[in-house]
Amino acid sequence: MTKIQRNESKALVDMGAIIKYVLLTVLFSVAIFGVREIVLYSLTLSPTKQVGNGFLTLYEIHNTGAAFNLFAGHNEILISASFFAVAIIAFSLLILSTRLSHTAISGMSLLSAGILMNMFERISHGYVIDYIFCNFAPGFPMFNIADVMIVFGALGIVMSLFSKNRS
Repeated sequence: MTKIQRNESKALVDMGAIIKYVLLTVLFSVAIFGVREIVLYSLTLSPTKQVGNGFLTLYEIHNTGAAFNLFAGHNEILISASFFAVAIIAFSLLILSTRLSHTAISGMSLLSAGILMNMFERISHGYVIDYIFCNFAPGFPMFNIADVMIVFGALGIVMSLFSKNRS
């Protein structure tokens, strides 16, 4: 087999990676939505909840900005940025699908699910509902489970970049 024939036999896109990404993104999105609904329902019963011996406090705030309240009140910009971020992730997946590790695909799925769920809240409510406050770090901003997924997704992607075994 010549070098040209070997290159032609390689798939340009790994459909398994794409299917894994889509399924994980849907699964993580459903998990984010479910946790959000459970927390918000419990907060209707009691507006403030202590969790883990006071380690965390749950209560609801409406965040019209992004991380650290950046771009507060600019919902259209944040929705557009969210859309483009997910589009870039999906495009990167298509281009790199044959070379991505499970960690990278999982990280991309976590990141996409977190971004999509925050975007969903911005579209449906005009703000993101944050409900987790860290009592051990009083100056730290409140956040939600989608934000946690975004952080872990970014960490997964970074870890996959530095991983020696990329399979």
